[in-house]
Amino acid sequence: MDDTLRRMIHSNTAEYELEEYARKNTPSIRADGLRKVLAGRTTLEEVLRVTKESAMLDDAVVI
Repeated sequence: MDDTLRRMIHSNTAEYELEEYARKNTPSIRADGLRKVLAGRTTLEEVLRVTKESAMLDDAVVI
């Protein structure tokens, strides 16, 4: 979390604005995971497993 996002949170900025800022200014979970694969800190299989689960949750419909 950077200082700008921290200030936005403390200023009670709307959730959609926080999300918009975070998506524009931070790497995706998958991109961060791929950097960790290249650094030898995790496996590609683990990154794909976790990001697939995340995508499935994002696509879930709440009833």
